[in-house]
Amino acid sequence: MNITTFMMIAMNIVAIALISVVIIQGQTGAGLGAVFGGSDIYRTRRGIEKTLWQLTFVLTSVFLLLCLVTVMIG
Repeated sequence: MNITTFMMIAMNIVAIALISVVIIQGQTGAGLGAVFGGSDIYRTRRGIEKTLWQLTFVLTSVFLLLCLVTVMIG
């Protein structure tokens, strides 16, 4: 198993985790419709919602880094 195969497997695992975290977050009502008249655009995240929000950014960063490294070495 070479490094490119390993990187592709890692990317798939991170992608599945990222999809799962985004689906778990669910609807918050702060979509595009909330920008044009919604009342709770700026609200604080607490507890598990804050953890999922931070985990989304971490997983996105890891996925982006894995993609860049895979392109560079491949």
